[in-house]
Amino acid sequence: MITVEEWQKLKSGDVIWYTSQLALKPEKLIITKITENLVYCDKTRFDKENYLLHSSLNDATQAVNFRLKAHIEKIQHQIDENLKQLEQENG
Repeated sequence: MITVEEWQKLKSGDVIWYTSQLALKPEKLIITKITENLVYCDKTRFDKENYLLHSSLNDATQAVNFRLKAHIEKIQHQIDENLKQLEQENG
């Protein structure tokens, strides 16, 4: 998430990073306009308090990796459950 202090330093033309819930990697966005509560990147607007926006690629990558790891763990758990169910039905 971009802090209030970071927002004060950002301006049109600067790069921020978006980490959507389904993203496999951060998306580079170029700021076209900043208002008190919103940031515009091309024709898309975001609330400045959006936790999916990051000022550094490093922070954005860590956020994506954290979500991916959690998702992988859920998938692995489901695979294990499915295999147990198959064993019970066939064993």
